[in-house]
Amino acid sequence: MSAVDKDQRVVKARERATVARLRFNSSLQSTQRRLSFGRLKEDAQVAVGDRVEQAKQDVRQTIRRHPFMIATGVAGLLAILFWKPGRIIALYGMRGAQLLWLNRRLWRQIDE
Repeated sequence: MSAVDKDQRVVKARERATVARLRFNSSLQSTQRRLSFGRLKEDAQVAVGDRVEQAKQDVRQTIRRHPFMIATGVAGLLAILFWKPGRIIALYGMRGAQLLWLNRRLWRQIDE
């Protein structure tokens, strides 16, 4: 192999190394831009906004499909909040459910 061939091979190797270095630097910079705090924050805000919008649409569709159930639930909630007998009945109902749950757990432990 002559000295000219070696020089050409070295020059070509340096050119390939320069091209590879430039590609690596550009990909590194683009990755840093994508992973910057501001970009990640914007992406998170967009994702949360999309989820909230989807939840709103789901609630609207549910209300349109079941208006009577929603009205009944709202009336019951208002009765529990603002009507004293409703609160008392709800408290007794919760206490009864708690006692049933405890007895169920006790009986399940005995059976096992």
